[in-house]
Amino acid sequence: MLKHRKPSFLRFFLLLSALPMLLLAQRQDCYVIRTDGGRVRGRELSADAKGNLVLNVDDKMTMPFKVGEYRYGFVPKPAEVTTLEKLFQENKYEELLKNAQAVFDKYKFLGWNNVIAALQAESYLAAGNTNEARRCIAAAHRIQGEYRDKLNGAIVKLYIADKEYDKAEAILNRQLRVADEQLAAQAFCLMGEMAEAKDDKKQAVLEYLKVLMLFEGKECADMRSLAKSKALRLMREMKDPRVDKIAAYE
Repeated sequence: MLKHRKPSFLRFFLLLSALPMLLLAQRQDCYVIRTDGGRVRGRELSADAKGNLVLNVDDKMTMPFKVGEYRYGFVPKPAEVTTLEKLFQENKYEELLKNAQAVFDKYKFLGWNNVIAALQAESYLAAGNTNEARRCIAAAHRIQGEYRDKLNGAIVKLYIADKEYDKAEAILNRQLRVADEQLAAQAFCLMGEMAEAKDDKKQAVLEYLKVLMLFEGKECADMRSLAKSKALRLMREMKDPRVDKIAAYE
């Protein structure tokens, strides 16, 4: 007996019919957070050099937001930000810094100030330039936006570089009090970096292993991988006999 199948053209038609809705959903990811905390969504969002925003709501109506009339705007992650993140992951700090300021100026009022400034600051810290790292952090700190945890991570690393451990620990303790696994994993990893800065390798390994042992899931995968690599490096330096056991730990 022949089985009935939906004609392939019908599937194609259904896909084409759904495509405009999918594109609309993607374009609705832009929004503006008003001063009262309300969220206004739209299809496109632009900003001028002073921070005045224009939200294209539905291709028929636009809404202007002058500086002082909103907290911050947000657009989906720009390709330029993805490129900066890739350069950072590949330790190409010099190339990142050549391009980062222009990207920051373009998207600082569109929700990405904290992410871009954190990449800039941590790249400068990797080169030992704390003054420029401080400048980038200060520039982002004056503007509201998403992903504040990214900037906090850079601030902690700056405090560690300046040996202001009490200030770094205060931020990390606040993160640990928030019921957010990603923030907690980041905090333990940074505590490990702070212990390393104090030349306390055993404590650093302990903090890194907390990340590896306490957190699971895709959301914390990158932080777990980073913590594991840092713990293994220190354990090999200390000739810790448990290094192979940790290396095999998934």
